[in-house]
Amino acid sequence: MSSSKTVFIAAISSDIGLKLADLYLQAGYKVIGTYRQSTQLDSLKKQDRVTLVHCDLNRDQDIEQIGALMQSKGLIWDEFISAVGLLSPIGKFTEVSAQEWTQSITVNSLQQLALLHAITPYKRAETSGKVAFLVGGAINRAFPNYSAYSLGKVMLVKFCELISDENPQLHCVAIGTGWVASKIHRQTLDAGAQAGNNFETTKDFVTSGEQGTKIEDIYALIQWCFDRPQTAGRNFSVVHDDWREGGEALSNALCDDQDMFRLRRHGNQHKTVESSTKAKTNS
Repeated sequence: MSSSKTVFIAAISSDIGLKLADLYLQAGYKVIGTYRQSTQLDSLKKQDRVTLVHCDLNRDQDIEQIGALMQSKGLIWDEFISAVGLLSPIGKFTEVSAQEWTQSITVNSLQQLALLHAITPYKRAETSGKVAFLVGGAINRAFPNYSAYSLGKVMLVKFCELISDENPQLHCVAIGTGWVASKIHRQTLDAGAQAGNNFETTKDFVTSGEQGTKIEDIYALIQWCFDRPQTAGRNFSVVHDDWREGGEALSNALCDDQDMFRLRRHGNQHKTVESSTKAKTNS
């Protein structure tokens, strides 16, 4: 297979990022990826279609230099995938370091958005740039003891709606991956009792050796979303949504309901400006 497209993967050195890179390479893409530690990247270093860039999202200067690098090397991108995720600090809000808590929210949201901002000028011209953020859990329920992670990911979900509406040249979606066998779970195991009930749940998952969600399914849902304009600005679940086997019913439902799969107040009795004006007139 061959493709003229390029995917930019933030946190390509993560377990999910690494596997996604392999799947994109199999599909013929060129790959640009950022990493903090290169210990897992030996196989990618041998690929002539891969450009690896050291970038610590905690350092503003690392993010700022990405644009200059893209320009100097004449790099452009078609798809952007962020596999960045930080669970720590894990614990009750009032019992964790406020500095670490704030920094975690920043890494889980703002610094990923700053990276997208830095590379936006290098999106392939005359095409819609496709963007996917991996957001994990905490969107539809409380995720006790993981408030920094949760708030950061919720911010990404809302951003997808905002930017997709603001700029039709950016098609952004948020992807809930479900449980994936990856090294991110070490943070929960290290937290012990501070993780609350999630400690035992995570311990059972890790010790069972289960694979959890297949990375191939994450990749497939991303492509399903990118192929359908009506998915822009929405949040999807690999595990729970009916996107497989074409997902025609889901695709049609998205066209019919503009509030579907977005952050909304459930049962909102929204009043339009027109109806509010009539009510005042009749009172």
